Amino acid sequence: MLDLHKLRVFFVVAQEGSFSAAAERLYITQSAVSQQIKELEASLGQALFEREWRGVRLTPSGEILTEYTRQIFDLIAQAENALTNVQQLASGKISLGATPGIGVYLAPLWVQGFRARFPHLTVALNTGVTAQVVGDVLNHRVDLGIIEGELDDLTPPRLEHLIMSQVEQQIVVGSKHPFWQTQQITPADLRAQSFITRQQNSQSRIWLERTLKRLNIEPLIGAEFDNLESIKRAVAAGTCVAVLPAYVVQNEIDARTLHAVPVAGRPFVREIKLVWDRDVRFSPIVRAFINFLTTDYPSLSAALKPQ
Repeated sequence: MLDLHKLRVFFVVAQEGSFSAAAERLYITQSAVSQQIKELEASLGQALFEREWRGVRLTPSGEILTEYTRQIFDLIAQAENALTNVQQLASGKISLGATPGIGVYLAPLWVQGFRARFPHLTVALNTGVTAQVVGDVLNHRVDLGIIEGELDDLTPPRLEHLIMSQVEQQIVVGSKHPFWQTQQITPADLRAQSFITRQQNSQSRIWLERTLKRLNIEPLIGAEFDNLESIKRAVAAGTCVAVLPAYVVQNEIDARTLHAVPVAGRPFVREIKLVWDRDVRFSPIVRAFINFLTTDYPSLSAALKPQ
């Protein structure tokens, strides 16, 4: 009889292509992974992997078992979803990964709204840059990721995503800046400006530099910070500009410590995306959280269709 635990180990090895990567994802030793696969192969009388110096590759028998294993875990997930009433759960947990702006300014509101509906459930939130969130999703350290960064090269076959909304990125200045009373500028007006930005190699910085390049602007970087609050404070106190999401600066704009300057043509727009591992079937709690978000982000209903 097939053992579900061994099948789980097998499936993760098939996804990762190596025993060591599977061991890291499963939080067990590489020798334990090797032993589970050895026992599974012995019980079936079939080699499931061909060992190579860089990892392992599925044999024809392994490919057949991979498809059946996917169907088995799909059926288990479907049964769990059909029989679980999330409202009646005494406990449970969902883990989220989010990029910094979302993690600080949007996610806390979602978490509190979700817990108001399901007070016995726990939401764990981890904040990181886009690449870290994507890695955490694919390594199953979090159930879902919510990012504002561009995926670009971060799109392995297992990564699925949906656009939640488009967010305008606003040019903001402090009271000492000549733009303080300005109602609109053109992209060309930014050529002589000094920018305060996120750190190099962050997706926000990469996106900003690409966008400015398309506008034929070579930015002068006045300062780099790894958090949004520092950027806002520096802009408010000096004569540099920053490009920040509208939801990040709304309180400062209302308090008139920052001024948002519209740019003709609205060239600074990014997308908030939900990301997940398409090979993982949503638990009832994860489905409940996505369903909660659909009130404000209807596009996410597509994620709740049969997987």
